[in-house]
Amino acid sequence: MAKFVVTKNPQFTHKVKVQVPVNGGFETQDFDATFNVVPTDEIGEYDLSSGPGSTDFLRRAVDSLSDLVDEKDQPVSWNDSVRDLLFGQLYVRKALVRAYFEAVSGAQSGN
Repeated sequence: MAKFVVTKNPQFTHKVKVQVPVNGGFETQDFDATFNVVPTDEIGEYDLSSGPGSTDFLRRAVDSLSDLVDEKDQPVSWNDSVRDLLFGQLYVRKALVRAYFEAVSGAQSGN
């Protein structure tokens, strides 16, 4: 068993699965997200049930996203414009918030 490492600004990267709406249903797509660990006492400052609150939380919690592509399957670099576009999509916000809390709480998908 590894020893616990005390880290001042912990980060972790997890695969995020997004249920993307398509004609007649959904398609599961994924990307990698690098998250900053948000201190527990700070999480209460965010209204995760509202669009603005969850977006503010994600601006704090998400360091970067990778493994993104455009409609032509070309790589998309992480930048403020991409961040704002993705955080503005409800299904992306929900997937990111879910992935963050599953990761920090140790819950497995489906639980």
